[in-house]
Amino acid sequence: MVSLKTIVLNGDYGYVDKIETTIKSIIYHNQKVKIYVINPDIPHEWFINLNQYLNQIGSQIVDKKIDQAYLDDVNSTFRGIKNITFARILIPELIKEDKVLYLDCDIVVDANLDELFNIDLENKWVCGVRDYQVPAEFNAGMLLINNKKWKESNIVSSLLEKAKDPNLRNGDQTVINEVFKDKIEELDLSYNYQIGFEKAAFWGNLQKTTQFLDKVKKPKIIHFITEDKPFNLVSTVSLRNKWWHYRRLEWSEIISKYSSFDKSRVKDLSFDGEAFILTAVAETENIEQLIKKLPNIRFNIAAYTPMAFLLLKLTQYDNVRLFPTIIGKTLDKEINEADIYLDINYGPKADEVIERIMKRRIPIFSFDQTKSQNLDYDNYHVFHGNQIDEMAEAIKETVKTNAPKYNIRVKDMDESLNLILQDNKSVIRFGDGEFDLIRGASIPYQTYDSELANRLKDIILRGQFNNTLVCLPDVFTKPERYQDFTQSFYETSFFPNNESFLKEIGQTGNWYGSTFISRPYIDLVDKSKSAAYFDKLKQLWNGRDLLIVEGALTRSGVGNDLFTNTKSIKRIIAPSKNAYQKIDQIEQMIRENAEDRLILLMLGPTAKVVVDDLQDLENQIIDLGHIDSEYEWFKMGATHKVKLENKHTAEFNFDENIATVHDRTYESEIIGEIR
Repeated sequence: MVSLKTIVLNGDYGYVDKIETTIKSIIYHNQKVKIYVINPDIPHEWFINLNQYLNQIGSQIVDKKIDQAYLDDVNSTFRGIKNITFARILIPELIKEDKVLYLDCDIVVDANLDELFNIDLENKWVCGVRDYQVPAEFNAGMLLINNKKWKESNIVSSLLEKAKDPNLRNGDQTVINEVFKDKIEELDLSYNYQIGFEKAAFWGNLQKTTQFLDKVKKPKIIHFITEDKPFNLVSTVSLRNKWWHYRRLEWSEIISKYSSFDKSRVKDLSFDGEAFILTAVAETENIEQLIKKLPNIRFNIAAYTPMAFLLLKLTQYDNVRLFPTIIGKTLDKEINEADIYLDINYGPKADEVIERIMKRRIPIFSFDQTKSQNLDYDNYHVFHGNQIDEMAEAIKETVKTNAPKYNIRVKDMDESLNLILQDNKSVIRFGDGEFDLIRGASIPYQTYDSELANRLKDIILRGQFNNTLVCLPDVFTKPERYQDFTQSFYETSFFPNNESFLKEIGQTGNWYGSTFISRPYIDLVDKSKSAAYFDKLKQLWNGRDLLIVEGALTRSGVGNDLFTNTKSIKRIIAPSKNAYQKIDQIEQMIRENAEDRLILLMLGPTAKVVVDDLQDLENQIIDLGHIDSEYEWFKMGATHKVKLENKHTAEFNFDENIATVHDRTYESEIIGEIR
């Protein structure tokens, strides 16, 4: 196994763009690198994103969180220098590797560093480059550290003690030079080419500084010291363009220098299961060990109050999300999505949350020291404090037992509607009828057509494209959300009939929106949110001009207030059956009448291909079949699917005995009909 070159940076979120520029420059010239970023507040999502690029070339970036209060007493000497710069003196406590290269984040690397890392440090404490302005000192912005020796000597206490000295002349640099006096090995000037002293050297006739600068012809590590930085509005330093060269580089461009860049690996993380805990105190038993042992389980840790650093530091793990001051909808969502609950916090218990977890029959795991007292629940599992491995295995087995059969990720209705509203997305929805066609079967309102079936299959496997949200039924997890008849249909018909294709979809790694955005009522057990779902849908067309394309008997919005908040409505009437055979005429008529309208399609399988074909239009196009039937059932408070008298009804597919409608408004909205 090839050992990675270990590099350590430090900084806070305010400096994250500079940190990333340093990292880009490192990776542009070096593979097989492990970069630690010591920080108090950089969001972990930034690390996850970078790793999806770096992992493609055998490198990685590690989020190393520290409590900035630990450095409150250090003396940074200069105004504007943050105490986080002193984090380098904590490297022995934070970094496990024996050889470490420390770099400031106003640095860019302009060469391969293999030669530097090949230096034998066995009998050395640290290597550095002379300070260009004060040659008696070594500049602390670049240090090659014998971390093994630093750890063995417990040097951190001496470094911290010196850092508190109120008389430090030059902050952490003075600390390094005094604690390691006569122990720093000198490196070539090219390994810390210090730009920023030029002006002082010119006006102050600092010949030694000028000599150092002139001596280096090909700097390997460029250090933009002083306040005259290349990322200021203006600066006098040389090599400003060099910094901006690395800043501008795209990560895909950098990765492609070494191997073929795989865009599909840059995606949302997925997990086998969700663990939830709500705690009133920061102390939780063995939480960090469980997080490390269960990387495929996401730990969702919540509190009604702000959180202490003891919990905040856990954000450095990919599989942790924190919810301080959690409220209402967010709490509901986490409870509803939990696969297990961890009752492992010390102090008061969130009894109201545990009660809701028990109602959902979710397994609860606890330790002897932190278990709830007198809890009568047959799905409550208690372990001794030293049985961390056993608990981890039990959690894995529980999640595995309850895991979905197909690796298909579908966002729920709320998330899907939010995406459509916020990003103005077009929508293609797939239901069981489209899956029947893909499988080679006809359905009541569309005869099987191989061309149509192939188009439908291609759209699903491609997933999201342009600004179009592709949707699938949200039935791959938590089936208990749906009525018994719905669960039965998917378990006994949909899954077994489409097993092969569902596995193929799962292998794509795509995520999908929810087809049920147009089915937000009748199939749900909990209908309390249906009104809110319809309100969100109505926001899509509020005050907008609509073009509705629908079957001859669909009559969306007729006899109800579904579209009363629109500015205007035009309608194109297409065949109720076998509309795909008229798709060219349908698409041409849409193009002729699109204007700047929101286009709603209620046209079965044909609607999917229409949205795909009309990507060149600037209009938002939403496939929204079944919405009218759902809204009618919602308005009447129906508990089962009721056939509507004067229009097509979802699932009553043969359109028999539908009454004639004489509605002047509806008739006046029709601008074209295709028979």
